[in-house]
Amino acid sequence: MTSSSSQAASSSCAPLPHRRLISLSGPDTVKFLQGLITNNVDSSRQSPFYAAFLDARGRVLWDVFVWVWPKLLEGKEHWACYIEVDESEMESLGKHLKRHKLRSKVQIEEVEPDQMRVWATWGSEVEHANTDNVITAMSDPRAPDVYRYLVSPDVATIIEGVEPVDIQEYHLQRYRNGIPEGPQEIPRESALPMECNIDLWHGIDFKKGCYVGQELTIRTKHTGIVRKRVLPIDIEKPAASTALPDYGTDIKQLDADGNTKKGRATGKFIAGIGQVGLAMCRLENMTSMKISAEGGTWKPEMEFGCETGEGVVKIKPILHDWFVQRERELWEKNKNRPSL
Repeated sequence: MTSSSSQAASSSCAPLPHRRLISLSGPDTVKFLQGLITNNVDSSRQSPFYAAFLDARGRVLWDVFVWVWPKLLEGKEHWACYIEVDESEMESLGKHLKRHKLRSKVQIEEVEPDQMRVWATWGSEVEHANTDNVITAMSDPRAPDVYRYLVSPDVATIIEGVEPVDIQEYHLQRYRNGIPEGPQEIPRESALPMECNIDLWHGIDFKKGCYVGQELTIRTKHTGIVRKRVLPIDIEKPAASTALPDYGTDIKQLDADGNTKKGRATGKFIAGIGQVGLAMCRLENMTSMKISAEGGTWKPEMEFGCETGEGVVKIKPILHDWFVQRERELWEKNKNRPSL
């Protein structure tokens, strides 16, 4: 994904046609979903939340939002919800759900875009959101001042008097906040949920009962540390260059001449638009964060970059204060333990 523009709209809204919904209903919905996702599912839960599906090895299959709200449950005998997932993964997630359904009394149905759509808003203007055609809304737990909505299909805008922007602006807003989303940025069966910050976004309930992939997730929380995470990055390309690194390109320390040094990579490039992007970074090698008792190799004067066909692209990780604070609150008690 490339663009000459890297300036995200400071406050705006956008429809998200790449996000689709699957409806779950029936008497066994709570028990069924509870055994499959990282967050806690409870029949008393009436507000939407973020979560992930994992494989048996604890790797992320899909990042999702689970939509539930009081009016949805009004008059129903049983708890129900909508699962929001990347459009390209609708079929795969549907098959996954049906494979685990067995004899559970759960109805699994795809929701067409002409029934209900997903939108997002961000910035200070969200307080002026027009809720007339909004079915339900949630504060996106992945970043400050970002909201998501389920709306009627004919909605023209969410913020009164503000024209919706191109979806690229939404992606820019995500990148600025270090948010990977969907299979291009969280490849199926590849990354651990903590590496994608799903724990920091309140997407994992570490106290819930058994679910697919729980064992490694819990073991990491109680005995380990998370050495690498997705971070937002500034991208500095050579003059007149339009090239961005390919997904998975090694990020390495640069020498005094601006060339990549030999040796172990300090991170991997994920995605970018213009001068804004995402990278999987080894925190103690690329940032000032101290993750383990022994510490890392980072020094303030270090520079990092990726090789492309048009030269070395410089990569500078960004640490938001709120990100550092969330990481500290959740993992601080593990920092002084010897790593395994």
